[in-house]
This record gives sequence, C-alpha cells and structure tokens, in this order.
Amino acid sequence: MKKALKPAWSKQEAAAAARAFERWDEFFARRAATPSARRSSSTADARIAAVQARHEAELLRYPNVVAVAAGFRTRRGAPTSEPCLVVYVQRKVPARRLAAGERLPKQIEGVPIDVVEVGGIETLPA
Repeated sequence: MKKALKPAWSKQEAAAAARAFERWDEFFARRAATPSARRSSSTADARIAAVQARHEAELLRYPNVVAVAAGFRTRRGAPTSEPCLVVYVQRKVPARRLAAGERLPKQIEGVPIDVVEVGGIETLPA
C-alpha cells in the first residue's frame, strides 16, 4: 500500500494555497459562463503555444527557471483574463540583483511573460 504524500506546509501556506485555488476556480467558472471568452482565447492559445515551442529551451536556460507553460497572467495572486507565457521559477529575484543576461524578457514575439515563483520541483518516487 502506497503512502499518501502530504505537503510540508505551514498553516499560513496552506491557507494561502486554499485562497489561490478558490480564485482559480472562480476564474474558470466565469470563463465557462462566457462563450465569447472561450472563442477569443482559442486563437491566443494557439499563438502562445507556437511561441512556447520556439522559445522554451532558451527560457529554461535562465537561472531559477524550472518550467514554461501557456496560461493566464496573475496579479496579486489572482488570475486575470490576459493570456501569456508563464515562466515558473524556483525563487523570484529582484531585477536589480540580476545581471542583464539573467533577466527574463517582458515579452517574446509580442506575447507577455508572467514569472511565477513555485519553489523547487522534484520527481516523486514511482
């Protein structure tokens, strides 16, 4: 019998995660109720996926970058309806502390970049 993995989060981190899940659930419920939002996003999704395919390997070479995905920009922890390329990093570092070549671009081919801190990502045992 496999053991269930549980996050080693503090109560504050668990509460913040619960709030984030609620915000995303509300966001997707609103989008599902708005057919025009779904239609307009399909063109943007294809464009962002193409940009991701062309630039993902390059983005993964930046310090702290652990993943790249098409998604929606977040502001103050809440999702917006702005499609973007999400670059996930272990830890956000203020731009002033990075060398010019270590700073992620704000956009690629007109597609905005949103940087999201996710901490370390580890492979789980099989």
